[in-house]
Amino acid sequence: MQKFDQKILKEGLKPAVALRQAQIEMFNNEEFSQANYWAGFTLQGEWK
Repeated sequence: MQKFDQKILKEGLKPAVALRQAQIEMFNNEEFSQANYWAGFTLQGEWK
């Protein structure tokens, strides 16, 4: 979630893009590459 928040707040990415990039970063990290660390996060609700 920290990576997700940083990508939205500091990089100005849209939520869907920020979530996907955060998931990819975690997947590529050997310590957190198992799906139970990154796959459970989804976007819900009105974004506006």
